[in-house]
Amino acid sequence: MKLVLNLLVTFVLLFGCQPKDVTKQDITALRDGNHENLFSFSNMILPKILGQEFKRFESGVDADKKNEVHITYGSNSALTFNDKSDYRKTSTEYHSLVLLRVGYALTLHQFHRLSLSLSKPFFIQGENNPDAEIQEAEIFRTTISKPELDVFWENHPNFDPYTAPKIGEKEWEAITAEVQKLWKVELDEFSRVKLE
Repeated sequence: MKLVLNLLVTFVLLFGCQPKDVTKQDITALRDGNHENLFSFSNMILPKILGQEFKRFESGVDADKKNEVHITYGSNSALTFNDKSDYRKTSTEYHSLVLLRVGYALTLHQFHRLSLSLSKPFFIQGENNPDAEIQEAEIFRTTISKPELDVFWENHPNFDPYTAPKIGEKEWEAITAEVQKLWKVELDEFSRVKLE
């Protein structure tokens, strides 16, 4: 009975808390009608795209004195269901998908660079505290210039980032490889993540 109850609670948490699936047509309609104010548009559209994974939207001036958009996303759980051997690959592929979904939604807005961070809670054992505690940590951050993102969409006008890719799908693997060549990795802490 306890097992059935645990499975039911897990099912409700996983599927009941997911945002309503959005389509490319939904995002296009919202994007085309709201391209004036980047801040208010982002705070309206990003929760629709990322659901509970959306953490923060910030806009500021980068080192080149140009406008940079910074988005932070990630799960709110310290648990993961990824296998050790696939954690980096799965996470970077998902990061590619998030980048494309967010990048498509923001294509009509003016900014110089998009910075995207994956941040999530981890069980961290401190030097002074032998007991593990949960702390939020940024583990992966990439940046991509807006002109490169625009060229990507010009070259792939029919690609739909809101359709979930299937594992092993050749088009998705090619798109992922292309996106990862365009971005610059600013932070990579995957090697410090220990999965048990």
